[in-house]
Amino acid sequence: MKLTELSYPIGVDIPVYPTNPSEKYYFESNMDNGDPANTSTALHHMHNGSHVDAPLHFSKGGSDIMSISIDDFYYTSPYLLSIPKKKGELITLEDLKAKEEEIKNSDILLLYVHYADIRENKAVFLDDFPALSKEGALYLRTSFPKLKAIAIDVISIESATAGAPNNFPVHHALLDRVDSGNAPLLVFEDINLKAYSEIQGNVTAISAFPIRWLHAEAGPINMVAFSE
Repeated sequence: MKLTELSYPIGVDIPVYPTNPSEKYYFESNMDNGDPANTSTALHHMHNGSHVDAPLHFSKGGSDIMSISIDDFYYTSPYLLSIPKKKGELITLEDLKAKEEEIKNSDILLLYVHYADIRENKAVFLDDFPALSKEGALYLRTSFPKLKAIAIDVISIESATAGAPNNFPVHHALLDRVDSGNAPLLVFEDINLKAYSEIQGNVTAISAFPIRWLHAEAGPINMVAFSE
């Protein structure tokens, strides 16, 4: 059994969504200064780095990170959709329908737009990154009862230029309560899908357990792929 980490380390220099605060980290006590121990404090924004969005992120009254069953963070039928996209491009309904049979049998869909490949170039990585279309989000939410989550290798599943002016329709489509009974889809953002694409062998499972901050709408995660 081989384990591959798909989450990125958190640090003060990681790329963050343009409106998010940067990470902060400092020592409260430091042995180099004569203190008896090293202790530190991190100030972390829940949507920086590899993280999961719970429904409460965009759904008033939706489930917070504590209310989600731990089973919903463990997946045994992952599917990687390698779909290279350029600046500003969207994953369309047609892109997804072309892989309908593969998605139908998956419990987590990994949308690899190949931006994990350029994450070290923060200027390019953050500049109008690719995203999921509203039509694609609605299709995934309503058509695949086995699907529990979506992961993507960009900073947000929603377009940086079209999301806010249109009230974030992709997040609402995936996370809102709906009368049809379709469960919300968990959203994992800023995931290292390049590492997943390089796994040699069969991936048997993915775990993506969050840090459970009481009443939070999201949480940092450590996503790990298990392969044979």
